[in-house]
Amino acid sequence: MVSQKVNISVALCTYNGEKYLSEQLDSILQQSISVNEIVVCDDRSTDKTLTVLKEYQRKHPSLFSIIQNSENLGYVDNFEKAINQCSGDLIFLCDQDDIWRENKVEITLDYLKKNPEKNVFCHDLELLFDKDNISKSESFWNSEEFNKDFDNYEISEYLLYKRNVFPGMTMAITKEAKNKYLPLKKVNSTIIHDYEIVLKSCNDGKFIMMPEVLSAYRIHDGQNIGFSNNKSQKDNLSEIYDTIKRLKFVENSVADLNLNIKLYSNYKKKCASDYKQFINNLSFPKNIITHLKMKYYYKILTFLD
Repeated sequence: MVSQKVNISVALCTYNGEKYLSEQLDSILQQSISVNEIVVCDDRSTDKTLTVLKEYQRKHPSLFSIIQNSENLGYVDNFEKAINQCSGDLIFLCDQDDIWRENKVEITLDYLKKNPEKNVFCHDLELLFDKDNISKSESFWNSEEFNKDFDNYEISEYLLYKRNVFPGMTMAITKEAKNKYLPLKKVNSTIIHDYEIVLKSCNDGKFIMMPEVLSAYRIHDGQNIGFSNNKSQKDNLSEIYDTIKRLKFVENSVADLNLNIKLYSNYKKKCASDYKQFINNLSFPKNIITHLKMKYYYKILTFLD
């Protein structure tokens, strides 16, 4: 049980975010348990973002630390920089355009106190559609084949085999996690900072899901990186093709991030099983033609060798 005072940091990245920034900052300042520092890394905004930030800093000089990048770092490197600048025991990752529920810090801190062995915490969220000013209690976790009772290994499987469902704005990490998981390895363009941190934490058995909805995720046209919960419909051939093509991604990610090797071997078995079922469900001679096309034209059946 964590008994000592926990210092709370917020790692906030901004870039041309003047439109929604005040609402986000107000939601942080109105927390039921106050944060100790807000570290802002601005990635060379050209709008009034810095004006907004400096006004908040004027009102709360001991709380805000504003860093203006000398060059544009991009989304991932800017977040890594912001996290590194935080001194707190628990660090909340924060986008510039979302809204925190007033008990977000309080509930996350309670999870930390009850689970001191964990080092990365992610909560559920609701979607806020800016165009219609409508909130929907639609979870990123309400996805086919995803289970809120997954253990850390099962979460790793889902993240590698399917997609990431833990955007950074839902995340808080301990100082231990910061020191262990940074610098980021940035193994590919898909696994960005939040994705990588969750995978590493799950691999250590130190990740925890919080089912509470603690933020509203704003959906709008000006997002630097969007996060979609849409599930597109695909035909069976496209689906099996995408499943097999992902094998190389899984293999490289497991190797580059030093993850449990079973994640790759199990996915390879899944590919073989899914492909066998797919081919067996096709009529003759379509099954023969499709197999030859997949093997010699697309050349993606190396897992059968």
